[in-house]
Amino acid sequence: MSNKFKLVQQIIITILIFSFQACSIKLPVEIEKVKSSKNSYDRTTHNNLKKEVTFKNGILDDKKVVIGTFKDMWYLQQNKKNIESYTFIKNALINEFDARKLPFKETNESVNIISIDKFKIYTHVSFAFGPVVYFSMLKVTAKIDGKEKSFSSIVKRAKVTALSRQAYVDSCYNEPIMIMVKEITSKINREYFKYKLSDKKIESIVNDIKIGIEEKDKSNYLNIYELGFSNNENAVPFLIKYSNNPDEYLRLSSISILGLIGGESQFDYLVSKYKNSKLWQDRAFALKAISDINTKKSKEFIKQEYNLWKNKDTKEGKWYKMLMEVYM
Repeated sequence: MSNKFKLVQQIIITILIFSFQACSIKLPVEIEKVKSSKNSYDRTTHNNLKKEVTFKNGILDDKKVVIGTFKDMWYLQQNKKNIESYTFIKNALINEFDARKLPFKETNESVNIISIDKFKIYTHVSFAFGPVVYFSMLKVTAKIDGKEKSFSSIVKRAKVTALSRQAYVDSCYNEPIMIMVKEITSKINREYFKYKLSDKKIESIVNDIKIGIEEKDKSNYLNIYELGFSNNENAVPFLIKYSNNPDEYLRLSSISILGLIGGESQFDYLVSKYKNSKLWQDRAFALKAISDINTKKSKEFIKQEYNLWKNKDTKEGKWYKMLMEVYM
């Protein structure tokens, strides 16, 4: 089946949803193997002994990945076989751990546990030919050396179906999944190892971002995420700068990751972003970044906002609630 035919098929199905309630139709989304990072962390501590770790399936029977508008129509495949969500994410994390040079060794029985608890892609569309909004969500709980902590990631996309088939799948599935795997790995590193990218590498990434802006590279936002996952505080001023960029993806990725790397020092800035930004997605990912700060002060703020939004029957309210619940 040609890509052109598949794209036409997808558009027709979208129309059918609103015209004929054609929820029995199934459409596979062929995703690729998750790409691992090219940049490895520098070992900045003596904490480099191999740690045996056992993965645990916390997803259990909740295996449906695509939820929301297209929950009964779209399903994920790899090499034309339905993916098993736990195994898919587990393998992606193992590969990313290796790429970042985190000293983990998988084993069947260990006191160190990494539980994959949630992997969902929420979909929403209001009308035929309108943009489909995606929220990709991943949650993992780690217990390493007796210290247990949960790590979450959420990525937003909004695209119309009138893209090339591969560009659509890359933007709405492959890239968000890759970002989430990298973010979870970054957070595990920050909590247990504290490795980081070198100052020289930060300079190189910043230069790549500048070139990407000049050349209008649509994938440039991935460089922003790489700054955020660096665990190097020298990246913070650049993330603040790009959090005001007119390019939506550059801006959202900068806001989204600022709480992780900037920590409590960015709380007031992010609260201001949340309260004063004109666009709902900027406000939403300021909330996400505040959740990443993970201090008593930030937790109290998120709890306050959750209680404010939880009973509001608006699209924005439902999405804020869903985002905050990933962290609860």
